[in-house]
Amino acid sequence: MWTLQWLQWPIWSSIWHFISSISSCAFWPRRLSLSFSTTKKGGQESGDEEPLQSSVARSSEDDSHKITIRQATHPDNHQLLIIGIFAEVYLLDNKIIRKVPRSESEEDMQPIIREAMVYDILGVHPRIAEWLSRGSDYIDIKYYRHGDLANYCQKHTITAELRSRWFQQILEAIVVIHSHGVIRSDLALRQFFLDDKLNVRLGDFNSSQLPGHPALGYEKASHCLPRDYHLPNTEASDIFALGSTLYELVAGRSPYSELVGPMSDDPDVIEAQMLRQHEVDREIELRYKNHLFPDVSDLFGGNVILGCWRGDFSNAKEALDLYMNG
Repeated sequence: MWTLQWLQWPIWSSIWHFISSISSCAFWPRRLSLSFSTTKKGGQESGDEEPLQSSVARSSEDDSHKITIRQATHPDNHQLLIIGIFAEVYLLDNKIIRKVPRSESEEDMQPIIREAMVYDILGVHPRIAEWLSRGSDYIDIKYYRHGDLANYCQKHTITAELRSRWFQQILEAIVVIHSHGVIRSDLALRQFFLDDKLNVRLGDFNSSQLPGHPALGYEKASHCLPRDYHLPNTEASDIFALGSTLYELVAGRSPYSELVGPMSDDPDVIEAQMLRQHEVDREIELRYKNHLFPDVSDLFGGNVILGCWRGDFSNAKEALDLYMNG
């Protein structure tokens, strides 16, 4: 998720690539646990502690969010998976993904609250990741053991049948969220997860835009529609990113990934890529502004991908219809 509140996206993109590369050797800070009564699906509440209002953090998303800060505990069933820019992600009992903010600050709280709001709006749908329970300071999502679609495609040979199914299901997921007024705002293949039947489910809505709540971020350069980044994100920006996401699926790489160079664990290579990432991002943006897109003439679904990039579709349903009807 690319934040709007700190830096422009080309620089932030460089930082994110660096963080991703070194995450396996990072030193994890001691975390604070933010505790509330839990709201489960159906509106039921649980929890023995009475929530107290924090003097340091109260989200502008909703004045009803009151934060209780207590010393972190680390139950045996909690496995820390990753620390992101704003959140820590835990695996509970090998069944549940729990996202909690890195700190009690409003900046770290907002993405968690935003994701919970989006799941409330979207409800239960076969193309959307399943949320299990939530509080104003965390959200529990079903753990999908096959992982995200980008990682799965890197590790497995994808059959034509699966590729065709996933292409359609990615389109369906965007149609669903747009029908509820949600703009994904950071769309990429890594945000789609595979359930037990290898069907696609869209998740990770922590930067998304919804009615009355501007996006908290936007896409990396390879998926980003050139525009005034101070204005709200739109269905058009999502559809452009949809084209790049579908390109990832069928080409096995991000658009213009050759400008970045291959991934490496070598610190010198990582540093060199960081130093030139801003230049690469600007080059990609310039190409998109001039309507110079990767060649998709020989790719599966190339007409849909190119249509997304060129702005041929006024909504995602039109892209889905073209794919289904040829």
